[in-house]
Amino acid sequence: MTINPPRRVRVLLYLLTVIGTPLVAYLNAKGVIGDLEVILWSAEVAVVGGLAALNVDAPSHRAD
Repeated sequence: MTINPPRRVRVLLYLLTVIGTPLVAYLNAKGVIGDLEVILWSAEVAVVGGLAALNVDAPSHRAD
């Protein structure tokens, strides 16, 4: 299965995840956001990780 949004969209999602994760952790530690928001963010991270995994090319099995 291949889900292939445009490269710019994927890069934006990856950057959002990388920058957003420590921000969400910080805001939760300070009590600005609650557990529900952290759970929702975790779901976003899982979806982006799955998207990244689906866009990895399968290794070629050549006999060298």
